[in-house]
Amino acid sequence: MSSPPNDVSLSRAISEIDLNVALKAVQAQAETGPRYTKDTLLALRPKIKSEKDVEHVEIAEVSPDTEGLMTPPYHAYPKPPPPTPATPINGASVGASANGIEAADTNVANINGSAPVVVAEQPKKKKKKSSGKNKKPNPTGFEEFYADPPTTPDEHEEECDLYHETRPFADRMETCIQRYRARRKLDEVRSNILTKYFMLGGVDSTSKAFTGGLDKETVENSTAAEIAAIQASDFLQTGSKNAKYYDGSDGWVVDFESVVKGYFSHRVPRLFPLDSEDEIKTIVSVIRNFLNYVLQHAVCPEYTENVMAARFICEVAEKELWCIKQLASQLPGDFNVSASILYGGKYEAISLDNAAWGGEDADLLGVDLGISVLQAERIFKTGIAFAGTDELFVETMKADVHITKTESKYFEVVGIERASLLSIEEYAAIKDHNGNAGFIKALGVIKMKAWGGPGFDEDDLTDAEAEAAKAALEEAGDTTESFWLEDELLQYCFVGMKVDVVVRELNIGIKFFDVINGIYCSFHTVLPNEKMVGWKEPVPNTRPPPTVEDPEVEERAFEAIMEDDLKQDQKEFEGKK
Repeated sequence: MSSPPNDVSLSRAISEIDLNVALKAVQAQAETGPRYTKDTLLALRPKIKSEKDVEHVEIAEVSPDTEGLMTPPYHAYPKPPPPTPATPINGASVGASANGIEAADTNVANINGSAPVVVAEQPKKKKKKSSGKNKKPNPTGFEEFYADPPTTPDEHEEECDLYHETRPFADRMETCIQRYRARRKLDEVRSNILTKYFMLGGVDSTSKAFTGGLDKETVENSTAAEIAAIQASDFLQTGSKNAKYYDGSDGWVVDFESVVKGYFSHRVPRLFPLDSEDEIKTIVSVIRNFLNYVLQHAVCPEYTENVMAARFICEVAEKELWCIKQLASQLPGDFNVSASILYGGKYEAISLDNAAWGGEDADLLGVDLGISVLQAERIFKTGIAFAGTDELFVETMKADVHITKTESKYFEVVGIERASLLSIEEYAAIKDHNGNAGFIKALGVIKMKAWGGPGFDEDDLTDAEAEAAKAALEEAGDTTESFWLEDELLQYCFVGMKVDVVVRELNIGIKFFDVINGIYCSFHTVLPNEKMVGWKEPVPNTRPPPTVEDPEVEERAFEAIMEDDLKQDQKEFEGKK
């Protein structure tokens, strides 16, 4: 093997090269093929190792005539990678054939000369079936950003015919309600919410009993619209004699806004649990979704403004219902409760010092005994010292303070004055008799005016008494009364809120809430429809009424009916044997 040239000889050799001759030689050499002989190329193969721990590097000898321009550099090339061993299965080697063709069982010698192994067929992997856990559920139509799919030209033409202004309003609205139910995935809760809303508006949404499912022939021979009409459960009975359903007469007024007001302010608080804000949002979202559907499909263009006003009431109801829920569990507040305890109100009998239950073991029993007389005195008089005048505080400290007037009133909130940050800090710094600070809460002011009342039931008054009550309400007019209330409660109050309260007045001029009978939304409305919700058409009674001569005739009639039912059941039971 020749040694590599030094720098001087290499530079001299390069300067003596004729580049034109070299280029022609390279081109001619490329045409004639490889410049190495077969023996030279075979000599490049690595020899089989005789020892495992000793590594031999073989370098092929190159003839002297190969030196020059195309002589390869002196590099120790790495060994080729060993063949990948087959995956063993039950002691046999598995050989996979190329292009997916199954390999036959053959004896293959190991590369190191070991014993031959049997090549077996590799089993095919089974495809995993989807478990469905990651599959997204179908949209219900009540998602936050849900939008109805685009309307095709055929559907648009169909809706133009269904909701044309020449059709009666009752027919258009009935079609709208039925198509809305068919296009929304209503669960049991949402369906109940929608049904109660429709029934308040005069829609017959009673369930159809004993109808069963659709048979195969009906499904195959009917269109989608015909199937939806068969399965429909909401109707506007224009020809019905039942007074509880809309019949298109002059006695009914189409008013989407009033129905929504009556539904959220009167029906919802009495029919549905409002324990969480999510429950309130669910109820509101269903009604809002239906009103959006009415607007989107132009069901009744003549009532567009009224429908939009009803949709605005949905936004207001979502906020006010949750605020009322918070106030219902916290009113009348510590200040008013303290005044009631000290001066003979409702809470005097259930205060910590006067309660007959709990006693000394109340802490062990986990009973919340409320406010003691000592705490009540500190809360009430501290509130007067901060919020009242010096003269009023002096009068409060006297021993002859007592209640002079008790009235049951209906009020509407017209103004709210929250406590300042400075006063909140001052209240928080006051300590109780145990040296604990922060138990007295800052007071604000709530201003109210007289309200006519919720209007659930007509008061049993004479004509003179009714006229006097009406005159008193007119005389009060916009006159406002102010009451002290904790700032943490005022954050939930809102202008327009209506309350039914028992107000007591002390001889020093202070008024306080003693009993909260009801809290209502700013849009509180009681519809005449409420009286017809459970209405049933009267039917003639065929049973004879009781008389003086025979006072037990009605009881005998009931007994006869029960005996007939018992005999009928007995016959059916014997027939099954």
